[in-house]
Amino acid sequence: MSGFAYLVKFSYRNLFRVPRRTLIMILSLSLGCGFIIWDLNFANSGSKEMMKEFLSQYAGNYHITHPDFYDDHNKKEFNLYKTMSDAELEEKDLIQLSTKRVNAPVFISGEKKTLGVLLTGLDVVKEKKISTLYKAISEGRFLAEAGDKEIILGKKFAKRINVKVGEQVATVGQAIDGSIANDLFTVVGVLDFGGGDLEESLAFTQLQSAQELLAMPLEKYHQRVSFDMDSEIPLSLKNHEISKWTELLPEIGVSVRFIDNFTWIVSIIIVVVVSLGLSNTLMITFFEREQEFTSLNIIGAQTSWITASLMVEVFVMGTIAVFIGALLGFAATTYFNYYPINIEIFTGGKPIIMGGITIAPLVRIYSVPQYYWQVPLMIYFFLILTMIYPLIRVIRRSKNAV
Repeated sequence: MSGFAYLVKFSYRNLFRVPRRTLIMILSLSLGCGFIIWDLNFANSGSKEMMKEFLSQYAGNYHITHPDFYDDHNKKEFNLYKTMSDAELEEKDLIQLSTKRVNAPVFISGEKKTLGVLLTGLDVVKEKKISTLYKAISEGRFLAEAGDKEIILGKKFAKRINVKVGEQVATVGQAIDGSIANDLFTVVGVLDFGGGDLEESLAFTQLQSAQELLAMPLEKYHQRVSFDMDSEIPLSLKNHEISKWTELLPEIGVSVRFIDNFTWIVSIIIVVVVSLGLSNTLMITFFEREQEFTSLNIIGAQTSWITASLMVEVFVMGTIAVFIGALLGFAATTYFNYYPINIEIFTGGKPIIMGGITIAPLVRIYSVPQYYWQVPLMIYFFLILTMIYPLIRVIRRSKNAV
């Protein structure tokens, strides 16, 4: 038997000299590894599911616009004179994945007062296919596909100007030809985003009605909004600009990144806590075997060989633990893939308001392959650090080290 094979066999057999203690150490590492993998999968899937539900209602995954439509420093400001058309769009495939919109800041007058709002013209047929905006109607109905001069108001906005479904409102703004845009619209529905701020800042009408209001040619529009959450976002276009949702909603993008990074921080803290407990256990175990190490020194075993055997013991134990932990993490992730978690269990039964829209998604957890090697490597790293101090103490206390 080779020296290395004997070393492995010797170390492996020593693991089960005190089986209960070894099993406890393996169990603690396994549970820690499994929980971290599940937690990272949950955080990743939770972020995606929440953003998917939020973006699918109104904002979309990315916008295609004229290069000068959005302000370079603030995407919330735009130039309504910068339009585009399907004929100008280089990638025709993007037409199928997106919907046309026309935006116009206008004043809407109701019985009670006149207030400013962002009026958006929608391609009703396409919008109902790829977005979920129509599902937010709480009173009345969504815009008619063949209708015109219809308008949908946010719940808070309709209340502030004291307008109900079926009544007319006067709309005044600036047309792109420099004239005053004004027209009468019939309120056909009220949007309810769950009490978010968007309810008092948005209004919607048919695309053609918005184009007529702004004296805009029918082939022109302001933006194409894509709700495709699964395909990769195009990197660039020659004559148009692509704005990702993280640029359009930077405050939400920062929050999502913070949650993902915080999950990693918590995972590292868990590994550190488990490692500190394991370090103390290893030190006790090594000290209990001090006479064994002395005897090995006496019969000719070098301190380096003893140190290597202890390292192999811990490595074997860690390998068993992370393998079991990976299986536990995969099993838990698979279970919650079939049985999604209602996010409201973490909020006391209350929905989450994100960007002015209330969301309450069911999180279906998906496995992220890289976590199954990143987490074990992280555990091995801290496991190595855990061994250093106990090994140094053992070597120093060995009176007959050679």
